[in-house]
Amino acid sequence: MNVIEVNKLTKDYGHGRGIFDVTFEVHKGETLGFLGPNGAGKSTTMRHLMGFSKPLSGTANIGGLDCTAKHHEILRNVGYLPGEVALPDGLTGREFISMMKNMRSTKGDDRTDELLKLFELDPDGDVKRMSIGEKRKLAVVTAFMSDPDILLLDEPS
Repeated sequence: MNVIEVNKLTKDYGHGRGIFDVTFEVHKGETLGFLGPNGAGKSTTMRHLMGFSKPLSGTANIGGLDCTAKHHEILRNVGYLPGEVALPDGLTGREFISMMKNMRSTKGDDRTDELLKLFELDPDGDVKRMSIGEKRKLAVVTAFMSDPDILLLDEPS
């Protein structure tokens, strides 16, 4: 069974920008990486897989779920690390983790505590005052904390 299926996915932003007829599949146990220059459409494809953007045409499915129609279910079942981390103002790192746990219906703190220790991250500070590196670590923790079967990592390095 294909875990991820993308078929003729197109998002046209005009002036030759966007993604055009992107097709690929990922089977259980496989790893797929996108390589390409800035503006090639790697992040746009990832945003479509997460259901954050609606395609002009084509389809994207994860685990048999349409990424546009079932994006709430996909958010609960997929670990996602965005290329650019934008955290909501007014929260501590711990409050952000709690919000993400609620969105994903994640129970328990053992895995989260393990990741916080591994990355030497104190989540009690205000996210607005965190360094870029601390914000990136916080995003990694929330992507991996539910130990998802599927991970989408946009610019993970």
